[in-house]
Amino acid sequence: MSTLTLSVVAPDKSVVETEATSVVAPGTEGYFGVQAGHVPMVAALKPGLIEYMKDNQRHYVYIGGGFAQVSPTLVTVLADEAEAAHDIDVAKAEAILDTARKALNGDGDMTSEQATEELERAIQRMRAARIVR
Repeated sequence: MSTLTLSVVAPDKSVVETEATSVVAPGTEGYFGVQAGHVPMVAALKPGLIEYMKDNQRHYVYIGGGFAQVSPTLVTVLADEAEAAHDIDVAKAEAILDTARKALNGDGDMTSEQATEELERAIQRMRAARIVR
């Protein structure tokens, strides 16, 4: 099967740079899949998991939103924040989730919209951490 290059970068680091047979990403209009030869496109991404297949194994990366640029041989993800699922510290992720929940209940200086967004990011981070454990 043909491969494509997947590159996931966050403002502070490169998270993934690998060959993959397929990539599934959380677009703002829903998840979308990419394989080698895909038509070029740019998509906005929401917080969620990027799933990619390499050597017949699924791998996951948490992203906090961003953009994906797709070409027939390359998927580049510019993420607001990103972390490989196997690198996520579960205790830290649970603390972030707890903080987000408190903020949503008005305990903090975030607006309701900011708290909702932070809660979604925290839920997706926990989902990524648990999927590989």
